[in-house]
Amino acid sequence: MVSEVPEDYNPVSLEIKILEEWEKIDIYDKLKQLRSEGPKFFFLDGPPYMNGLPHIGHARTRALRDPVLKYKSMNGYNVWHQPGFDMHGLPIEVKVEEILGTKTKSDIEKIGTELFIKSCKERGLSFLKIWIDFYRRFGMIGDFDNPYMTLSNSYIESSWYFFRKAWEKNLLYKGKATVAWCPRCETPLSGYEATDEYKDVEDYSIYVKFPLEGNKDEYIIIWTTTPWTIPANVAIAVNPKYEYVRVKVANEVWIVAKELLEKLMTLFGIQDYEILETVTGQILFGLKYRHIMEDDLPIHTQFKEPNAHTIILTNYVTLEDGTGCVHTAPGHGPEDYSAGVEYKLPILSPVDQTGKFTDEAGKYKNIYIKDANDLIVDDIEDKGFLLLRDSVFHRYAHCWRCKSPLLYRASDQWFIKVEAIKDQILKENKKVKWIPDWAGEKRFHNWIEGARDWCISRQRFWGIPLPIWECMCGNIIVVSSTEEIKSLGGTIPEDLHKPYIDEVFIKCPKCSKKMKRVPDIADVWFDSGASTWSSLGYPQNTKKFDELFPVDFITEGLDQTRGWFYTLMLESFIVFGRAPYNKVLMNDFVLDQFGQKMSKSLGNVVDPNDVITKYGADVTRFYLLWEIAPWDKLKFNWENVESIYRTFNILWNAYKFVTLYMSLDKFDVNTPINDVKKYLKDEDKWILSRINTLTKEVEETFDTLELHYIPRKIKEFILEDLSRWYIRLVRERMWLEDDNKEKISAYATAFYVFKRLSKILAPISPFISEAIYKNFVGESSIHLSDWDKYDPSMIDSELELNMNILRNIIEGTLHARQKAGIKLRWPMSKVIVETQDETVKKAVISLSEIMKKQINVKEIVIGEVVQELEILPNHKSLGPKFKGDAKKVVELLGAVDSCLIKSGLEKEGTFDLKGFQITPEDVNFNYILPKGYQLSEFENGKIYLYTEITEELKSEAIAREVIRRIQEMRKQSNLNVEDYISSYIVSNFESDLKIHEDYIKHETRSKSLAFSKNNDYTGKEWEIDGDKFLIGIQKLK
Repeated sequence: MVSEVPEDYNPVSLEIKILEEWEKIDIYDKLKQLRSEGPKFFFLDGPPYMNGLPHIGHARTRALRDPVLKYKSMNGYNVWHQPGFDMHGLPIEVKVEEILGTKTKSDIEKIGTELFIKSCKERGLSFLKIWIDFYRRFGMIGDFDNPYMTLSNSYIESSWYFFRKAWEKNLLYKGKATVAWCPRCETPLSGYEATDEYKDVEDYSIYVKFPLEGNKDEYIIIWTTTPWTIPANVAIAVNPKYEYVRVKVANEVWIVAKELLEKLMTLFGIQDYEILETVTGQILFGLKYRHIMEDDLPIHTQFKEPNAHTIILTNYVTLEDGTGCVHTAPGHGPEDYSAGVEYKLPILSPVDQTGKFTDEAGKYKNIYIKDANDLIVDDIEDKGFLLLRDSVFHRYAHCWRCKSPLLYRASDQWFIKVEAIKDQILKENKKVKWIPDWAGEKRFHNWIEGARDWCISRQRFWGIPLPIWECMCGNIIVVSSTEEIKSLGGTIPEDLHKPYIDEVFIKCPKCSKKMKRVPDIADVWFDSGASTWSSLGYPQNTKKFDELFPVDFITEGLDQTRGWFYTLMLESFIVFGRAPYNKVLMNDFVLDQFGQKMSKSLGNVVDPNDVITKYGADVTRFYLLWEIAPWDKLKFNWENVESIYRTFNILWNAYKFVTLYMSLDKFDVNTPINDVKKYLKDEDKWILSRINTLTKEVEETFDTLELHYIPRKIKEFILEDLSRWYIRLVRERMWLEDDNKEKISAYATAFYVFKRLSKILAPISPFISEAIYKNFVGESSIHLSDWDKYDPSMIDSELELNMNILRNIIEGTLHARQKAGIKLRWPMSKVIVETQDETVKKAVISLSEIMKKQINVKEIVIGEVVQELEILPNHKSLGPKFKGDAKKVVELLGAVDSCLIKSGLEKEGTFDLKGFQITPEDVNFNYILPKGYQLSEFENGKIYLYTEITEELKSEAIAREVIRRIQEMRKQSNLNVEDYISSYIVSNFESDLKIHEDYIKHETRSKSLAFSKNNDYTGKEWEIDGDKFLIGIQKLK
């Protein structure tokens, strides 16, 4: 039996109560058992980083993923929902350094790596409970007791499998390359990490001349904003397609790009110059020059590479700024490095891991590169090679964690060969279903296409140790498991992190000496990229992986096209030779309501816990899904959240209404809808069709993952179909006494609709749906129930169309009432609907009874009302046109049939009015309604409301007005809906009210109704349209 719902909608208390129930029954365990034999659905959780609290962006991503998982579970799938957490990396290290007060790597080594690692682990684990609690409060149901954590030994060991496979496939190598480097963290960064943080800074802007060999007083001119890289210069690049000029300036000859010559001469303040020759960059190729600092830096006289200090050709040289001749230092730039490899240039990088110059930099040794800028520029000027010293404001890359300026430097690192396999990865990407399409076909495709070999090693502490052991004899072993380490004579520490793993030595199979592990850890982005198999403990445990792989569905933010989506794809392809996932939903970021990025400094950060505390998780989840398409930026708007809350409140009130009467009548919820089918009225059949149409649309949308459409359709159904229409139509039927078939069929329909609606709502808003479902059905949880698929036999598209037409006509009629100033409680005799549309006529005829009740009229007629056509002379046109005859023309217009003139103008564009030629601008036409009609229009025609009120209609109107007052008095007296009363009415309209005495008694639940004052209880005076009424009521025992 359905229970009455006495309380108003309070989402927070409702949700907390349900959470307690879920915990009591261990809902996840029950769900796991229930679906254990179902088809597998592998969802891989994108692990949030454990260095901060959940933000609104995290909430949005989870509001997208969780409905999919709940929907799949309700459809019988055995959903793998294991939360994951990313717990290594620089962000945690930097935070721990702040806590411990260390500034450099050497500081960490002084306090002890063991203490540092322990602190990092504690930091990562400290956020675990906060996140799990957030997930639970957000209505998520998952395996929260067994999350995958990247810091666990099992995860680390599983991840090592990647390195073994890469090594076996010749895709892992050690080499020297120029990488983005943080001098404070003393470690390389990935290319995408190096572009995550930019700041506007002021730097040098200098123009320098390099002397050509064999050409006295001839120079090639370069421009740079990094003077500190000039000691590492080994080539100057020009574009083979551009034109360059040899230009005479005083006693010297300079080489610059022709297109930039005039701009440069103006910049240098030179007016007198002469172009001696114009050549292409191709002609300059191979010219040798002398390094301007070779006297201070002897290494520049020791290079054996034949192309050192030559002019080379590259296509990356542009004419946007500078001179068209680019200073090239392969040890300090990725493009320069590529050129260095191509031309076999020396890779000079005289900068150490802290950003200070080394011995190779001669006099600048031990000076931080930025501090050396002034010295270097002064030296260049002293040597006579500086043409211009200036400054420039530009965007410069900084470390995404510690915010220090980055540099590029050549160093020995471990790399993954990406360029060798990216064409095959692109083919795999085509097999993946991306939502939206462009995320995969363009954004992700372009990222893979531009990918370079991945510098996977890091010279830090807190991360997955590289499973690479080296021997002095040159032998390298890449292990894939702890068992393999044991087989090679190593002992396994309790913790696989540094410094413990560094103390593990293995025996070299070649020379029998001890092999030592390389001290590096992996790039933190590697960690989550290995989650495809490491979260399942593969390859140590194969069963679960074999059952689940590949991943059916993942979703994360658009920035992950160069992060998690990418590392998942790359690592899986290397290990398994295929894409790791079948379907990817990409979402964009959450901004403030003005489209600005949220930041503490701006004070515009929205904490998801604040939203949940105020409105509940149901509303928050629904809003984040409803506001905009997942792949668009969401501008968080508190007013829209409030609007969703109001929708839920309206749903709750509708639910409260039907349960009130169902509980009073002890409605049997086991009454099948088919048992009352013959008693169903049009409104019942319509709402049954609408809920099944909604179910069908939701099912289709879950398949396409255009998830924002689902809450929008649900919201429209709740507001327009359920609350504002169906409940309004059946309200009187639920007031009927006894076991009236019309009432029971309304109950059965409402039960069917609310049960289905709760199922539809369950994946998005799991709490309110749980409350409604459990009251109606009595089962332990809606999330342990099956999805109710749409019933095609219930869908009546024609009826839905007819009802929409009817609602438009009703809206138009109510507008006509409003214009006429007649309240809806006052009955009218008739409405005439004028239309040429046969569908509209059919709708009006078939649903006329509903229409009569809703607009309170006695009769609906399909026809027309003849209106008088009035002609209005346009004096502004007639006066200038006919001058002295204008008055006569006006008189003639009044004497001729207006319809005749209008017809003539429409057909011929002119009308002969006894010699006067009338044109359309001379007149206006106006239709005059017959007395007693009010006109309103709708999409397919016109509505004429007949407004004459007879005495009979007036007496009924007075009865309705009195009923409304009595109902208000019942409410003020806090009477229950089932309470009976006695009542009296004293007024000048006794005879009118007596006509409708039974109607008044029925509507107000009055057992007795008197028309004189009863002194046993006081009355209340009311004024209705200027007339006085004294009304008294008393509850009967």
